[in-house]
Amino acid sequence: MTKRKALGSGLESLLSSTQPSSSKESSKPPSVSANEIPVHKIVRNPNQPRKIFHQNEIDELAQSISENGQISPIMVRRKNDDFELIVGERRWRATQLLKKDKIKAVVIDADDRTSAILSIVENVQREDLNSMEEAESLERLIVKFNMSHEDVAKYISKSRTHITNLIRLNDLCDFVKEQLRKNKISMGHARAVLSLSENEQSKIIREVIAKKLSVRSVEKIVNSKSANSETRQKDPDTAILERQMTESLGAKTRIVHKGKGGTVTIKYSSMDELQAIIEKIRNS
Repeated sequence: MTKRKALGSGLESLLSSTQPSSSKESSKPPSVSANEIPVHKIVRNPNQPRKIFHQNEIDELAQSISENGQISPIMVRRKNDDFELIVGERRWRATQLLKKDKIKAVVIDADDRTSAILSIVENVQREDLNSMEEAESLERLIVKFNMSHEDVAKYISKSRTHITNLIRLNDLCDFVKEQLRKNKISMGHARAVLSLSENEQSKIIREVIAKKLSVRSVEKIVNSKSANSETRQKDPDTAILERQMTESLGAKTRIVHKGKGGTVTIKYSSMDELQAIIEKIRNS
């Protein structure tokens, strides 16, 4: 069983009403009270990031609660005449399995934004949330509650780069998302095919599952496809311009033209080389 991390800075900051200064929408500091509440009065949280619950894990938890009692209370907020679950859905499900009437709960006074952040942060900090569930939940914070990548990074105590890489997984096709959600593939497999079309993504990931390909193998396949595609599509004028820029800058240059725009990639091997390239561009 995965060991649960202690509450991180994200949850503690929320419960103590500390908000990142760059947040564009403030949350009401939650007041807290402890109770035993009726199990049947609890409703699920629509912002619950976990989509898949393994029955064997619920069974094990139910057995533990039966033998040792409920060690940690769940967290809820009042929602009309009911209680909306914020943290502890597996404990709630296990308690239902035991046919208990009441469950230990911490009842907080929280708005929609705080409730969503608490639910997502707590699950992410457990570390057993799969990459796709995490990516979808973090994007929900950004889109629905107008948070920046930096805000999210502060709450879950991870780097901004990690947040950006995770959120990019939402650009995958539905088939690949589902395989990642079911842990049929790793985050590395998924990231490797991000640049491909949806059909190509599905095709390669089906091959990954069938042949148990490594991430390295997938990266080689994708790089080969990209190189072949670039060779087929590059017109003579673009190829000439690439050579001219490479010679002028003294660095390998690649031009990818798509529609009315495109990208120019200049490779360098050190900061000194980069500085030299910048100077050549300024003086040209």
